[in-house]
Amino acid sequence: MKIKLGVYLLCFFLLLPWNSALLGMEKETIPTPADRAFNHAPSIVEIPGQGLLVAWYSGSKEKNRDTAIFFSFKKSGSQKWSTPRILIDTPSRADGNPVLFFKNKEIYCFYSVLWGTGWSTARLFYVKSLVEPKEKDFSWSPPCRISPFYKTGELMRGKPVALNEKSFFLPLYQELFGYSSYLYLIREGKVVWRSSYLKSSPGNLQPVIVPLPTLWLMFMRSARGGYLWEATSRNQGKTWSKPVKRKDLPQPNSGFDALRLSSGRIILVFHNNPKDTHSLNISISEDGGKSFSLKKVIEENKKEKFLYPSVIQDAKGKIHIVYTVNKKEIRHIVLGEKELLESKEKTSDFRH
Repeated sequence: MKIKLGVYLLCFFLLLPWNSALLGMEKETIPTPADRAFNHAPSIVEIPGQGLLVAWYSGSKEKNRDTAIFFSFKKSGSQKWSTPRILIDTPSRADGNPVLFFKNKEIYCFYSVLWGTGWSTARLFYVKSLVEPKEKDFSWSPPCRISPFYKTGELMRGKPVALNEKSFFLPLYQELFGYSSYLYLIREGKVVWRSSYLKSSPGNLQPVIVPLPTLWLMFMRSARGGYLWEATSRNQGKTWSKPVKRKDLPQPNSGFDALRLSSGRIILVFHNNPKDTHSLNISISEDGGKSFSLKKVIEENKKEKFLYPSVIQDAKGKIHIVYTVNKKEIRHIVLGEKELLESKEKTSDFRH
């Protein structure tokens, strides 16, 4: 009898998800529209005192004209995400790549609309919602165009960077004449400055900015995959160095994200593989991005693809990551910095 009980207990623990709360990481699936097979490119933001908001784009297939921006909300203290609802649905156009941002009691959702069949026809817009105390719902503004109407091939994936109460940077990239990254300075809702294009060969896209006290980092996806690009700024984003290859940070031609934690450490959520997206990993840097140590494998399965992570740290210090599984399912994980630092799943170091 004791032997049977021991076998049952062993099977029970072996069948638990390897990334369960017992291992310092919680995982859940965010509800998606039942009538839409395609769900991709999630973005997450914390609304102080209220909860978490996630947005993504959904439809029958990427770039199809039925794709729209959906959102789901999880109230503080709740265990349940709200039923997904449409946030943006541009008539007869494909919507994509939403990016959520909270500033001055306002939630921004930046997104691109395809005027043709490819991303090179994308035009950048945003909507926003004012968050009031005890608000029960979101009331979104009409869409606002960021650039002149003739500007196309303009897209966004990385999170904005706040400078002060009135100003923030948008990290952007363009696909019309090759791939290159650049920044807009937004002040009181208007573009007041644009950086020069950060060009490289092969091209770069989807820039993610990590602001440090004396040095800003910008990581970029390579248009051909294999590794990440990096540029630096010593004057808070006004000018940037020429992009250099970070071959110590292997990444296929797919999305990633990075974040400076409240402790000052930098985390990088990426694939750690130059070719495929069958695993998703967290690396951490304690020296301002000069080197990264691979600390935790979030997902790993040769039959699935884990794509387009978005990462934030909430007011309590918890790290939240949302990502796509096979461009169908949206997953959300939560873990603490302490558990991440204590992780012994991987110990290899990458140095720049």
